Amino acid sequence: MSYKQEFYNFNGDLDATKDVKKLKEVYLKVIDEFKAKKLECLSIVNDETQKKIIKQISEELRVFETILFLGTGGSSLGGKTLYAIKNNLFINTNSPKVYFIENIDSEPIIELLNNIDLKKTGIVVVSKSGETIETLSQFFLIKDFSKNIVKDFSRNLYIITENKNSTLKRIQEELNCSYYEHSKLIGGRYSIFSLVGMVPAELSNLSSEKIRGGGAKILNQMMKAKIIHEFPPALAAINNYNLIKQGINQNIMMPYSDSLLNFSMWFRQLWGESLGKDGKGSTPISGLGTIDQHSQLQLYLDGPKDKFITIISFKNKKKSRELNCRVSKNFTYENLHKKTMNNLLTAETIATFETLKKKNIPIRMIELESNKEETIGSLLMHFFLETIFTCYLLEVNPFDQPAVEEGKKLAIKYLNHGKNQTSF
Repeated sequence: MSYKQEFYNFNGDLDATKDVKKLKEVYLKVIDEFKAKKLECLSIVNDETQKKIIKQISEELRVFETILFLGTGGSSLGGKTLYAIKNNLFINTNSPKVYFIENIDSEPIIELLNNIDLKKTGIVVVSKSGETIETLSQFFLIKDFSKNIVKDFSRNLYIITENKNSTLKRIQEELNCSYYEHSKLIGGRYSIFSLVGMVPAELSNLSSEKIRGGGAKILNQMMKAKIIHEFPPALAAINNYNLIKQGINQNIMMPYSDSLLNFSMWFRQLWGESLGKDGKGSTPISGLGTIDQHSQLQLYLDGPKDKFITIISFKNKKKSRELNCRVSKNFTYENLHKKTMNNLLTAETIATFETLKKKNIPIRMIELESNKEETIGSLLMHFFLETIFTCYLLEVNPFDQPAVEEGKKLAIKYLNHGKNQTSF
């Protein structure tokens, strides 16, 4: 395994007959759906045609100096997560430079447009439905901004959407720009292994093939599992199910690496949109160690006992520079002297874990072998399966989001009726 998962402070016997029986039923359901080709979000890791398309669009985009990905939610979070694995939080030295435009606050978008060469900028518009109004507004803003700068806007434009009659598909046809099909069977939050996530990964110099290979390894383990509750995603799912039944309804994802900050936000959407139905589910909360030790840990330790916490760390970290903590002949800060910041990070990770453990808070430790592509792919597939298994245990559909659709309809209604002010 490219990662290790351990649980602590869980009440109840996970080997109880009813738990194992229920989990086996869910496992067989997932296997049946997978074999019947109903779970393309999983099987896509083995799709050779998709592999070729990922390489093709990635190579086409490399001619640009800058690339803008327009999308929101699942159309952005997966790619952003993978791009952050490779790229430093503080500087963007990647070539080409990649930016994810997710929100509809126009001021930062215009500021970005003013500081890049639009003639050398590729624009990738991603919307599964082709009707995501936020993404369409981003597109029209950039198109209008570029009209006196870019001679042939269409040559710089790439559209990823379903092959159906939608606003975005009509735009693609009218402008005759590059088009790549978004699978009808893969929702946004499950699209990270498709070109939606893999193209940004390739542009960050990660190997999409190796990421998908890491995901495929977890699938192979699932197909071969003999004791299902020893399969890590399934064990996690039954633990989640039992915690939710006990009223533990806050699911906190807290990686101890800046490179995984966006991963915790990707997980938040995956978990929240998949489980939160029919009054069921648990609330995903994204965190980051060590930062949230100084902002949220007090609540986690001494607040309501309604939380399940996952800590993720890397086993093999790069060597970092020793700290020279000698201030003068008379004063040296001995706690850090000749130690590294990675030493400190490890110490604080363990200390947080032990403190939570002593408080009898349900906690999971996931230790990743490294930040290599295969490991990251395995982690992503783990959480796909953990989420799907947990949904089926709770008897909810992992793949729809009916409540969100009502809000989208109301936004259109208010927009068309001139309700443009923040008044309630």
